[in-house]
Amino acid sequence: VGAVAGVLIAPSTFVSPTAFDATLVFGFTAAVIGGLDSPPGAVIGGLFLGLVLGYVSGYFGSDIVTLGALVVLIVVLMVRPNGLFGHGVRRRV
Repeated sequence: VGAVAGVLIAPSTFVSPTAFDATLVFGFTAAVIGGLDSPPGAVIGGLFLGLVLGYVSGYFGSDIVTLGALVVLIVVLMVRPNGLFGHGVRRRV
């Protein structure tokens, strides 16, 4: 899926070895927000992150979008350390 996304986005942007670093960081952030053990949670986390970053870009400018992703990641991990849809491991003693 990542390769198909790269092929589709490459013609519209300048391709260099570091061209997709921001995309990789945003994708990983979305997966962590949704929960690494929940694929539907990762999709919902991506939609949530995309909406928040759209608002951040509109209100504060596109220069601060990466910082907005970091703030969202920190807030979500402070509230739910396993992500929004992640499952915690319970141990019986």
